[in-house]
Amino acid sequence: MQERQRSRRWMYAVLTAVLFPVVVFHATCIAVMGPGTWGSGMEEILPEFHKPTPDLRQLGLALRAANAATPGGSNEVTAPGQAGLPGRLRWTSEDGGRWAYLTEEGGGEHDRQRLFADSGNGLREIELPGSLIVSRPQWLGSRIVAECWNPWAIPPTRKLARYLASWADPTRRPEVAIYESEDASGDWHYLMPGHTLRVAPDGKHASLLRSGALLAGYYSIHLWEVESGIAPAILSLREHADMGSQSFSFHWAEDSSAFQILGRTDGFDRRSSQRGAGPDGITINLLYVLEDRKLYDLGPGG
Repeated sequence: MQERQRSRRWMYAVLTAVLFPVVVFHATCIAVMGPGTWGSGMEEILPEFHKPTPDLRQLGLALRAANAATPGGSNEVTAPGQAGLPGRLRWTSEDGGRWAYLTEEGGGEHDRQRLFADSGNGLREIELPGSLIVSRPQWLGSRIVAECWNPWAIPPTRKLARYLASWADPTRRPEVAIYESEDASGDWHYLMPGHTLRVAPDGKHASLLRSGALLAGYYSIHLWEVESGIAPAILSLREHADMGSQSFSFHWAEDSSAFQILGRTDGFDRRSSQRGAGPDGITINLLYVLEDRKLYDLGPGG
């Protein structure tokens, strides 16, 4: 009996000697650098490009021309009633005559965000989730969806505490996620990790990006099927020259049959930067078609 107890104590001592440094090292990495892709939903999907038909090339040219004619984003839309909003107007979006406005008041790190919506029955304020930074609110059917930021750029002790708490509450894992407020009630619910949301004109699909903590420079592009809630990845790529997600952009076709990905990338492989890209990166002009779920390479002039 005593021999068995000594063997057991020896086993526990060895396990402690091996595991304790590993746990300390892991906790230190989390506290200093953050959790990486923990909870981000990011995937590595190497592209399989297909040759486009003449009709798809024409669609790509039309989308490119439409984007060149209307640069900027929804935050530059002039909307009815926006002149009377308090604070600085940061974002507006419109869907079928319904408007959403995001404003800021104050200065520095303590700006107060306020969301106003008009569904045709007059302007009203929508309560925001107090602990999150909201961006790009927009109508989607009967609800408002928004990108909500919960940055990992926080003091190490808070970072480690959040990491531990996120084992029980997965919504605390991603740095940025999509939230919804049904009927613009102000009651917000977590949907999925993601950002840079682009909703198709028919409201049935949306494209979005997923990336690791601190937006580490590698992204997966997802197609969100709004009704089913699934968001499969269709492509992964690395940003070009520290330009962030601004090094490429998305543009939906008017009939929601496809969306175009335009810009530059430093490659599609997560493990190697600028593999064959060169200092100017790789020019991308891609078209994803929903009907056949294929990605077409239109080429620089397409």
